[in-house]
Amino acid sequence: MTENNRIIIGIDTSCYTTSIAAITLNREIVFNEKIMLNVKNGERGLRQSEAVFQHIKNFGEISDNLKKHIHKKGYKVEMICASARPRDVEDSYMPVFEVGKNFAKTMSALFDCEMFETTHQENHIAASLYGCKKEDLDRFISVHMSGGTMEILLTEKDNKGYKTERVGGTKDISFGQLIDRVGVRMGHDFPAGKYIDEKALLCEEEVKNGLKTSVKDGYMNISGLENQVYKLMEEKDNYYVSKAVMNAAIKSLEKALSFICKKYDLNNVVFVGGVASSKYISGKLSNKLKKNNINSFFTDSSYSSDNACGCAIIGLDNYSGEIENEN
Repeated sequence: MTENNRIIIGIDTSCYTTSIAAITLNREIVFNEKIMLNVKNGERGLRQSEAVFQHIKNFGEISDNLKKHIHKKGYKVEMICASARPRDVEDSYMPVFEVGKNFAKTMSALFDCEMFETTHQENHIAASLYGCKKEDLDRFISVHMSGGTMEILLTEKDNKGYKTERVGGTKDISFGQLIDRVGVRMGHDFPAGKYIDEKALLCEEEVKNGLKTSVKDGYMNISGLENQVYKLMEEKDNYYVSKAVMNAAIKSLEKALSFICKKYDLNNVVFVGGVASSKYISGKLSNKLKKNNINSFFTDSSYSSDNACGCAIIGLDNYSGEIENEN
């Protein structure tokens, strides 16, 4: 059996997405499916108990598709890797990740193969590096921007995955939370990031003065922005407001990252998480950081938003079996 027919399966169960992916031993992603958890119209999130229930339900659908794909291609499963917790820090825990971890244990028993545990955050980092073809980076700054997270991390590759140290980010709510709250108030479904992004891109009016932000030594306070945005919504249309919100995020990130990159003498920044898939933010922020000699790496949404590709990649990097190059 060749390396093309031997696969590592990745599993990730975040707060809003059920994901399964598979990678061959020669590093080709051959399966990548996910189902967004259902959030009722007008609501801004899910209870963990409801998310757990939906993950269990979704696994039935995705695993059935995976089974058909494995049989059709004749794959042999060599390893299962799952996100077992949110971050690689002490006491990091969320019930949703228990679903994926235990499903992975069941699969490893059924396929009689190895199992490896990683974290949701490392999964994001590995997937984004794979997507933007920067897996050769050993030490860099990563920016985890998602619905509930806004962290700037000093990141180093180690023998198990990625070692991270938080060196910046928001001290209160995340930009993802702000964007979702504003989007839901506008009448959009949760999560609302794609709608705010589209409106910001379509807005031709120049945003004057802008929203006030607070940034010091790489850390940002943005909870005060919410009231500013709601007041602005009384005066301007949703396109202008969306652009103003995105500009505030870009302004804060530029200042924070410029400080951090100088402090740690690094000039490579990798963006991960759902908010990092924003076309407006990636385009504008990349140009601003470039002026400070900072390289920014964004990837497409299939690798930046919640997915299990990073788990499969980390599993492959920790696979203890034999990998031979084809002749």
